[in-house]
Amino acid sequence: MGLRIVQWTTGVVGRPAVRAIVDHPQLELVGCYCHSPDKAGRDVGELCGLPPLGIAATRDVDALLALRPDCVCYMPQFPDVDHMVRILEAGCNIVTTAYFITGAMFGAHELARIEAAAARGGASIYGSGVNPGIINIIALVASSGCARIDRISVLESVDATAYASAGTWEAIGFGRPVDDPEAPALAERAMPSFKEAVAMMAAALKVEVEEIRYDVEYAAATGDVDLGYMRIGKGCISGLRCRWSGRVHGRAVIELSVAWKLGNKLEPDWPVEEGWVVQIDGAPSLRCVYQPLRFGEFDPGLMTAMPAVHAIAAVCAAPPGVVTADRLPLITGAHAVNVA
Repeated sequence: MGLRIVQWTTGVVGRPAVRAIVDHPQLELVGCYCHSPDKAGRDVGELCGLPPLGIAATRDVDALLALRPDCVCYMPQFPDVDHMVRILEAGCNIVTTAYFITGAMFGAHELARIEAAAARGGASIYGSGVNPGIINIIALVASSGCARIDRISVLESVDATAYASAGTWEAIGFGRPVDDPEAPALAERAMPSFKEAVAMMAAALKVEVEEIRYDVEYAAATGDVDLGYMRIGKGCISGLRCRWSGRVHGRAVIELSVAWKLGNKLEPDWPVEEGWVVQIDGAPSLRCVYQPLRFGEFDPGLMTAMPAVHAIAAVCAAPPGVVTADRLPLITGAHAVNVA
């Protein structure tokens, strides 16, 4: 039998994760936690567009941990430290896409709880996704081709309309008046893992950054926008560009940036790369582009889920505690190659 997996939620990211786990020859789905009461008792296959799997979604955490899973694929919209502590204390590893790279942004007290729970349970926790996640790993791998690095930057630049998660966008500030004085701090609080990713990259590159600076600017909707899953009024935030920069002697040496827009009625209407761009200024200077061939057709939830799913075996084999990408072996798309 393969590693026993509990899937935690079946939202935008959780649904493709379930499908990937079911298809993986070394993983066995044994249970599923659901956030919404109306999903409790329903077959997980039905919730994820698959034939019935004979596994009912539940909100009973104790029942799921009693299954003695090797790993929880933890993908709620927002993380819950109490749940994470219970999972780790039970000796169950966690791979997550829920705002976690190092855990530092939870604060010292909550991070200490997570680390202590991992030590008691002999379990590991690892955070990934697309960005932060796999694109930071691509940047670190690309850096090995350089004799000198003056600056290494990662940019996510997309029309994100297809990511149908109103809660995610509203938490960042989308839909608020563009001049809302609370919006900049709201966006920074809602995306803590980007700051963690700067720190992770700095540690991997053996750089001691003196500060991590955050900057943001907005684009306003030029008319009312109906995205289907949320509405954005005229004059409200419909686009955002922000940057986290790790600085040494006042100069940015590591930069993580995002440029997102929802819909096509906004000013300024920034051009987007429709993907992720790594740029290294140094010797040599390099540029790497990571993007779907047909951006409008791809599933952003799938692309977020797979780096975590593919890491499950390595995380289960890792020493207890918080694990970052630079401490794991190379993660590949093993077992995903179509040989039919």
